[in-house]
Amino acid sequence: MSKLLLIDCYSLLFRAFFSSPPFSTAAGEPTGALYGFIRMVTRLLDENQPDFAVVAIDAPGGTFRHEADETYKANRSETPSDLKVQQKLVRELLDGLSIPRYEHAGFEADDIIGTLAKRGEAHGQEVVIFTGDGDYLQLVDENIQVFLTRKGVSDLEAYNPAAIQARFGFEAALLPDFKGLKGDASDNIPGVPGIGDKTAMSLVQKFGSLEKIYENLEEVTPPRIKELLRTHQDQAFHSKTMATIVVDLPVEREPEDFRYDPIDPEKRRKAAATARRFEFKSLAQRFETPLESAAQVEPEIAPVKPFESTLEITNDAKTALDWLQKRGDKALIAISQTEDGLIVASEGEALLLTQIGSETAMQPQTSLDFGEEKAAQHPLKNWLEDASKPKIAHDAKLLMRQFQAQGVKLQGVAADTMVMGYLCEPTRQQHTLPHLAEKFLRYSLPEAPVAKKKTKNTTLFEEGDNSEEVQTRRQHLATQTAVLVELEPVLRVAMAEIGHEKLFAEMELPLIEVLAQMECVGMLIDSQPLRVLGDKLQADISRLELEIWEIAGQKFTIGSPKQLQEILFDKLKLDTGRKNKSGGYSTDAFTLEKLAEEHEIVRKVLEYRGATKLKSTYVDALLNTMSGSFRVHSTLNQTGTVSGRLSSSDPNLQNVPIRTEQGRLIRAAFIAPPDHVILSADYSQIELRILAHITGDLPLVDAFNSGEDVHARTAAALFHMDAKDVDKEQRRLAKMTNYAIAYGVSGFGLAKQLGTGNASEANEFIKTYFETLPGVKKYIDDTLKEAKTRGYVETLAGRKRPLPEINANAFQVRAAAERTAINHPIQGTAADMMKLAMLAIESEIESRELRSSMTMQVHDELVFEVPTEEIELMTELVKRHMSEVPARYFKLKVPLVADVGTGVNWQDAKGRE
Repeated sequence: MSKLLLIDCYSLLFRAFFSSPPFSTAAGEPTGALYGFIRMVTRLLDENQPDFAVVAIDAPGGTFRHEADETYKANRSETPSDLKVQQKLVRELLDGLSIPRYEHAGFEADDIIGTLAKRGEAHGQEVVIFTGDGDYLQLVDENIQVFLTRKGVSDLEAYNPAAIQARFGFEAALLPDFKGLKGDASDNIPGVPGIGDKTAMSLVQKFGSLEKIYENLEEVTPPRIKELLRTHQDQAFHSKTMATIVVDLPVEREPEDFRYDPIDPEKRRKAAATARRFEFKSLAQRFETPLESAAQVEPEIAPVKPFESTLEITNDAKTALDWLQKRGDKALIAISQTEDGLIVASEGEALLLTQIGSETAMQPQTSLDFGEEKAAQHPLKNWLEDASKPKIAHDAKLLMRQFQAQGVKLQGVAADTMVMGYLCEPTRQQHTLPHLAEKFLRYSLPEAPVAKKKTKNTTLFEEGDNSEEVQTRRQHLATQTAVLVELEPVLRVAMAEIGHEKLFAEMELPLIEVLAQMECVGMLIDSQPLRVLGDKLQADISRLELEIWEIAGQKFTIGSPKQLQEILFDKLKLDTGRKNKSGGYSTDAFTLEKLAEEHEIVRKVLEYRGATKLKSTYVDALLNTMSGSFRVHSTLNQTGTVSGRLSSSDPNLQNVPIRTEQGRLIRAAFIAPPDHVILSADYSQIELRILAHITGDLPLVDAFNSGEDVHARTAAALFHMDAKDVDKEQRRLAKMTNYAIAYGVSGFGLAKQLGTGNASEANEFIKTYFETLPGVKKYIDDTLKEAKTRGYVETLAGRKRPLPEINANAFQVRAAAERTAINHPIQGTAADMMKLAMLAIESEIESRELRSSMTMQVHDELVFEVPTEEIELMTELVKRHMSEVPARYFKLKVPLVADVGTGVNWQDAKGRE
């Protein structure tokens, strides 16, 4: 079945106009709306890969609807002049890019699309419509799907017959009847006065069409509605006519005229020239790049001119407040805190507030200790805590922590360029301000020199501290702050092009404050058992060191791979394994574990490594980073993983071992304060539940919905027996296979996990698994096909993961990308679900003014400090939000389950494991 893509031009262009920066060519032609529009169109073409495509445009002049009713759309406001210019230019742009377009005098784009959609359906085509106009929903049927824009130009909501039925309670063909009753204010269609959405919907649900309603008028209740219908019958039918899309226009073009051919070399050269004409450099690069490499071209925002920022310096808070008030209540103000003070900036102007009465109050907090109430009060406290004053920062979470240490709760953060940059470039490891400014603004930021430290007896800046070095540093810092105001709208456009603006608004932006609060609270540590464990580990390390040296016959640095290699392979002549990159023999864990059964020294080296890692990575790190109030304030990194998962650092609390006795001792050192408990809530089999939802495979879906043991159910299907007859080994095999499939593991990888080493046997097992669960096989095949076509995969929330390596020639590189393609929609969706749950839980804790605190997030687990009197309440609250909020957001086919435990320490709370 071929695919026909239909695009409502002015609808998307209008939305792009109000969501894109006001770009213009060197000659002064406005192009912002065109830029946002064409990036959206090219993305739709790339993602849908249509055989035929048409951009429908409203022809100049009136339509038959205006002739039938001169008040039709009379309430519309005047089109902005810059948009009018771009409505004319869009035809030139589409023609230059060889994207088919069509307009028909006397009719609207609605009628063109309605006619082409029905004609395409009659020819056996799959039809997909993209628009911002809900009128098109009346066209939906089994072979015609409508996507409505909700925010900007890329947040789309899909409608098929089931979605129409779910929203309205009747079929799409009855929507004109619905409009005939309730009217349409946006088009100035009157409907029946006094009848709104609810009444109109119930009438259509009960009787059907407008004709059927009037045939059964005497059955309509209450009497008031019956009388309104009787009085305004002519107007109701007139409104229905005005709202009905024409589907039988005499189209003067053949279907073949609308064939879309993106690979024709001549068309690509023409498209590149057109993109250059409009100064869309990244679009030009797309068409100038050979087709096989085009998917790897990174999105690039049209450059803007370098800007200069002025700097005003003051040590008077009133002057700073006056400066802010002059910019207006709704002006987006960039803020940053440095060793030089607080900087605020707006549209190329910056102000530095230096002294505020103490040397340390303005300085970033590198060692947080929130055990005591902070006495310092910031002079701009009211403005900083005013949520109605929009603010922008780079790494707002750090800024919130800094202000928290000064007794200020920063509110009103409307944008964070670090998080926005992460959503624009999710595979990049660092999202520094200099990089973002260079990439998206073509602006090189100066490096600000570090301020010299003052003595304890001086203020932050002494009177007359106006050296050239200080002035240069301050100007550079002001520039780095002012650039945020320029960068924010450009990053918003980039996010919109990718489809991440909803993710930012609904998930990542509100999460910043939650994470900042968690970091500020931290986790309480009992240092005594850690010190005891540390001493024991050191004793073990010293003992193992002597035993290894004795077997080796000499002293050497066990932690040195080169020296260990010489001892094991040159001196002791152990079996050599694989070579490392430098040409020597590897001493990695994989190699040594294979030798461990045969050689005592290898077993002791592995034991030595385990003890040293445990001591340095966990015991020493926790003791060294513990604050004066015996709390550890780990950093929760929001921009550190491609999957969307949070990571933890300084120290890393997400990899504390749980299956060894020593690891359990470390977890037991995380304790609850007096009259509190630690509450741990862990999702049960969340990734398998997501797999069941995505694939819809009945054995998985039914098992989760009935509360059965899903691994036993899978084993029963694989081994053709009743679930009650499944033994432990069969369940183990099924469990490992369930997770292996979710992670895209090959037959070789599964054989290794199962411990058989027999890849052929594992492949046969996977084959049986796919025969039993064909939906899983279809998910994998479809996902890989789409990834190879689009160059990315995405979660249920639309979090995209670029995969340029998916079409690589090198097998290992391509295979790794394929595994990522299979797993990212599952693992990334689990991360999105966790974030939604965290937001809901924190919101209720705050609204109910509870004393409980969320303290840590570890993969599928949340950890809380809970007062004893709130245990029952928090247990219910946490379980409810973790299970219900994501399930409702994603309309899951299976339930989510969170296992909750409490204890005096983290290990006790996790004791259910």
